[in-house]
Amino acid sequence: MIPTVFIDANILIAGSASRTGASRVVLAQAEYGMIQLVVTRQVLDETERNIRLKFPEALPVLFEHLSYLKIQILDDPELEQYARWLPIIEEKDAPILEAAVQCTPDYFLTLNSKDFTLAVAEATGLLILPPGEFVQRIRYMFSQHFRLN
Repeated sequence: MIPTVFIDANILIAGSASRTGASRVVLAQAEYGMIQLVVTRQVLDETERNIRLKFPEALPVLFEHLSYLKIQILDDPELEQYARWLPIIEEKDAPILEAAVQCTPDYFLTLNSKDFTLAVAEATGLLILPPGEFVQRIRYMFSQHFRLN
């Protein structure tokens, strides 16, 4: 079974704006079928909006990724669903957090350690990682699998 990985918009942004870096490796892992990416519509909207504003030259790369990556796209949660997280996270991030909690991913990747803190991880039971740490874990898991077989 391949790991399910919920990603924040900043992973798609960084992975589209740079040819190097862990976020690009995460997208490559999804392309090779090593992981299953999951996002919400809000994540996709935020990604496109920010790339248009900050990295317009990366827009074709984003669209290329979205055309061939098999990303599971979830509907955005309603306020009634994500309101429970408002005491521990900013309102703009609460729907993303709720969607991640609902889909019960193996990992939740973000570059936003300011808002998606250890306290948030503990409160939700999510394993929240930056992409660099995730890439190291996946590489280790695969090296162990192939060493044993």
